Amino acid sequence: MLAVTTVMAGACGGNDEADPPVVGIAEAGFDSVAGTLRILAVHVVPPVGDEYRSGSDLRVVLTIVNVGAAPDALIGASSPDAARVEIRWDRDCDGRPDVVSRLPIASAEAAAPEKPAGVGPFDRYDLLVVAVRRDLPAGTTIPLTLTFERAGKLNTSAYVQPRSANITEPVRRCVLPASPPAR
Repeated sequence: MLAVTTVMAGACGGNDEADPPVVGIAEAGFDSVAGTLRILAVHVVPPVGDEYRSGSDLRVVLTIVNVGAAPDALIGASSPDAARVEIRWDRDCDGRPDVVSRLPIASAEAAAPEKPAGVGPFDRYDLLVVAVRRDLPAGTTIPLTLTFERAGKLNTSAYVQPRSANITEPVRRCVLPASPPAR
């Protein structure tokens, strides 16, 4: 079982800042490896037109899989091409992500709790890149730095998907309390 988060991940412990081994890029986005974290399909959702204009906010979608024994957490995100980057988590599973300072990433080896304390396997999560400082046409990238408690910093990029990519976003599998039986 793999613990996954949709965001981007950090480098191996010890380094303050390291470039990740980039496994590959496709229309789904960048894949990277950082220690026990697998950062998958890092991408910006397609713009309405051909590009995002300077000053726009961008939604970056990603999945983080923690194949190690210890939990980790995404504790920071930034881009030199934006005013700020916000970490978002739909902790209540109500379809409205909240801005958080820490996104827990459960270990793949941890037993699944009834109420998850972290991101579940293959759940998607996102970052909000606020006020980009340049135009970003579809098919280009925006640099990102992700900071993790254990894995450290990871420099990566998010691929701005074109409309033609026609990729279906993963759906978060929420664990909600069972409803009482109807009477």
